[in-house]
Amino acid sequence: MCSMKKSTSREKTPPPREVESRELLGSEGQLVIHHENRRYLLRFTKSGKLILTA
Repeated sequence: MCSMKKSTSREKTPPPREVESRELLGSEGQLVIHHENRRYLLRFTKSGKLILTA
């Protein structure tokens, strides 16, 4: 018999973490993210928007 509890829609999930973009990107305005053996660059654009590129 399996004693693992199944997830139900009534279970509450914790809210996602929140981070200020300037805190995350620092004074350089960019951050390298490694995900599944790939390198991504998150950065501010000249117009102040965020862009994620591989």
